[in-house]
Amino acid sequence: MTRSPNQNPQSALGRWSLVIAILLLTWGLRLCCLKEVPPGWRDDELINIHALSGELLEGRFPLYYTGASGHEPLYHHLHAAVHAVLGFNVLSGHLLSVACGTLTVALAYTLSRRLFGNATAAVASLALATSFWALMYSRTAIRHISLPPLALATFYLLWRALRERPGPGRRTWLLVGFTTGVSLYTYPAARLLPILVVSFAIYLALFHRDSFTRHWRGLLLALLVTGALWIPLGVAIAQGSSEAAAQGIGADARIAELAVPLQELWAGDPRPLLEGAWKTLGMFHATGDPEWLYNISHRPVFNLCGAILLWVGVALCLYHWREPRHFFLLLWLGLGLLPALVSIPPASLSHTILAQPVAYILPALVVEKLGNVRIGKSISLPTIIGCLIACLFLTTAAARDLYDYFIAWPRQDMVRFLYRADYRDAARYLDAHPEINQVVVSSALMGPWDRLALDVDIQRDDIAARLFDSSRALVWAAGGDTSTVLLTAFPTPSAPIASFLEQGDNPPEAIASHLELYTSIPNPSAPAEQETQSPIPSFRFANGLELVNVSWVDDKVLLTTWLVAAPLELPPIPVVANPPPPGVYSGPRLAVFAHLLTADGELVVGDDGLWVDPLTLQPGDRFVQIHRFTPPTGASEGPYTAELGLYDPMTGDRWAVLDAAGRPAADRVLLLLRK
Repeated sequence: MTRSPNQNPQSALGRWSLVIAILLLTWGLRLCCLKEVPPGWRDDELINIHALSGELLEGRFPLYYTGASGHEPLYHHLHAAVHAVLGFNVLSGHLLSVACGTLTVALAYTLSRRLFGNATAAVASLALATSFWALMYSRTAIRHISLPPLALATFYLLWRALRERPGPGRRTWLLVGFTTGVSLYTYPAARLLPILVVSFAIYLALFHRDSFTRHWRGLLLALLVTGALWIPLGVAIAQGSSEAAAQGIGADARIAELAVPLQELWAGDPRPLLEGAWKTLGMFHATGDPEWLYNISHRPVFNLCGAILLWVGVALCLYHWREPRHFFLLLWLGLGLLPALVSIPPASLSHTILAQPVAYILPALVVEKLGNVRIGKSISLPTIIGCLIACLFLTTAAARDLYDYFIAWPRQDMVRFLYRADYRDAARYLDAHPEINQVVVSSALMGPWDRLALDVDIQRDDIAARLFDSSRALVWAAGGDTSTVLLTAFPTPSAPIASFLEQGDNPPEAIASHLELYTSIPNPSAPAEQETQSPIPSFRFANGLELVNVSWVDDKVLLTTWLVAAPLELPPIPVVANPPPPGVYSGPRLAVFAHLLTADGELVVGDDGLWVDPLTLQPGDRFVQIHRFTPPTGASEGPYTAELGLYDPMTGDRWAVLDAAGRPAADRVLLLLRK
């Protein structure tokens, strides 16, 4: 059924030297420059580390995570073990993926050698080691990379079991079932593995009856073991799905979110499915994954040489489809690409992760066939041709992929934004300047992930960073004559915020390509364009915030100034995956309500929000934020009363305003404003 690798004899020393060299190259490429590439932390990575794996470190051991649209547990359980030993840092965040990626290359070599020989194994593993696709998932802290090593182990054991006698091979069939079952705990694409095994069994029954007759009991045993291992996870997914049914989130919600082509087909429109299939088949040579998250947008997997070899490999397997090993590669490739055929975006490198190893085995198979390499015999013209093609394929692919991954991809503006590269640049600057221990950093998303990304990257424990949205707010850190502000490229400060930043004698300093340092005056005078009005008395709220001023910037923008008069009293704010599990609130727990009321108390317009991160504020800090109002057509001209206060967006409860004696006096501040 298969050709033994021993048909191409090679000295054990030479072969093992090659294997060790490939693994060292693989490990080195996946471990080097982790602080530079990826250029920062992605939401998904931080959710995995802090919200999902964090549950285990807090003593909870879920069998299935209903947060983040549903996650299988294996990667997160292993990740928690890594963090328990190494803590939270760049190395511990990526080390598990590095290990899985290295194991994938090792098992790809092992399987390729069993199926086709040493030459195919060497070329396939070298191409996979330097692949942009493989590097991307081997260096990113997401669970996708945990599937390929288990899939390869399953396939290796499957072929080993098929070569053994039915009796002695029974233990191997148990291992096939075990690795298949465990793989189901990695990533949804793993659910195709049992389908692949069953499909291959049907192929054997139709075209290789003798082999099927000898091994059908072993195949059945493997499937029973897989089913037994799947039952607990299946029950957990079913329970999570029923809990989330009304909310459209939770268990397996991501599958429903992405299966748009199937939904359109069910509605009678096959066009999205056909277009997705065409784009997915073209991901290797025409246009690839459109998302910047894990690709240079629309970059195909292979260059021209690699794409030709891949499709020649597919044609070769079609020609030899009656040979089980060739048909198996076709089946593997087809099922591996299936998730991207039926989901969005088409050609997704994430959804096709199961097909990643076979995509490099197929070109290597062509190289081996063309060269017909026979080590130890006289060198023939086919051997020379095969070696030249192998060198051309490996060198051009490695040069392209390594440059694109390590240099071109992390420099893209969209990649820098998605991976919070500005925060890593800020952390480097702060680590290099120990004289700065109080700093204000602009934040684009104002969620826990910005804060956690900065916390992980800063190596110092003596620094307090405040986060704010520079399009709506500005914070001045307590203490000192000036406040150090690090302004990222996005968001852009609005006019009143920019005016505050520009006050002072020191111009901004560009400390990185997308990061500027400002030295801001903690108690600035009003910007020139601001319409000042009579000072208001301070209003102290029960949670420690104090409203110290209110004024109009123009006829649609209200400026409020706040002081952190005491340590803020806030409800517990746990780190929750996004989207959250069913019934779990993940939004802010403190916000400012700012409403314009008519003379008779009717609401005209409101603009609620808090554009600073309250968890980062320290006593003595001051901040301003703007509220924008656009009264509806037909609204009265005023004068208006401003209704201001603080509330918990989760419960709607308002924080009390205190009187001079510190007792609750009201739940809002009312001010008559000129407009």
